[in-house]
Amino acid sequence: MQTDDPAVAEIVEFIAGEVGVDSSLMTRDTPVAELGISSLDLIETIFKLESRFGIEIPNDGPLNGNDVTVGALVDHVAELLAAKNARAASA
Repeated sequence: MQTDDPAVAEIVEFIAGEVGVDSSLMTRDTPVAELGISSLDLIETIFKLESRFGIEIPNDGPLNGNDVTVGALVDHVAELLAAKNARAASA
């Protein structure tokens, strides 16, 4: 998945490393299941993303379900990270 945003690139690379997939094979529309990420693996990946980026990903958000795409996962983490950074900058 190509991006010019360094934060998004870091998220993509982290996910690719966690699931052992070349990030160039990931597209925004790729279902995470196609990467070999089961629902349990997705939960574990979410926990690792939370720990790595110091964010909390709600259980009832857009990542709840079996049809989660790489784009949805990356966008959601990027939004939470941007919100965290905005709060830190205004504090």
